[in-house]
Amino acid sequence: MADTRSHQPTVFDYAGGTTWRMNIERIPKVTWFLTSAQVPGVNLGQAMIPSPLIDQNLPGDKLTFEPLNVTFLVDEELQNYRELWDWIVGIGFPEQHSEYEAVLGSSNRSTTYSLAEDADPRYKATPSDSALYSDATLTIYNSKNLPKINIIIKDMYPTSLSALEYSNADADVDYLSGIVTFNYLHYTFETHK
Repeated sequence: MADTRSHQPTVFDYAGGTTWRMNIERIPKVTWFLTSAQVPGVNLGQAMIPSPLIDQNLPGDKLTFEPLNVTFLVDEELQNYRELWDWIVGIGFPEQHSEYEAVLGSSNRSTTYSLAEDADPRYKATPSDSALYSDATLTIYNSKNLPKINIIIKDMYPTSLSALEYSNADADVDYLSGIVTFNYLHYTFETHK
């Protein structure tokens, strides 16, 4: 007879949605004003095997990660909004090539870089390309406010930045918030001891 004690949970507290902190290396002013973040979803592809009776779906071998959406309060001088704006516009360099060079020069990443530690050396990014990306860490705290899990997000870059709406129609002061969407290479979990 199987030992059922191994099936019992060892943690009985629920995850709290307000006990977290996120650090995005490239944009410290945005990091300070974060109000919401998420652990993005992941999807596993499928392979369909046709048969005369019914097609069978088998697990695929490619993962698709959902985008990372982050919400932040905008400071009154728009410094954190512009931090993101400069990054996303610099990648697209709509006016001058020097905007792209400015983005490359504003990164704090080291010049030795590869997409993953065990990546094929043929797929290493050049030092200048690596400056387009940033890593982030989402730290989850337990019910006693101790860090329990780090979610390490590798090689993020912004793909969209929300508009800011100014209006005199509101009677109360509603502080502006922005939403930024990131794509990234992958994320991993790291447990605190």
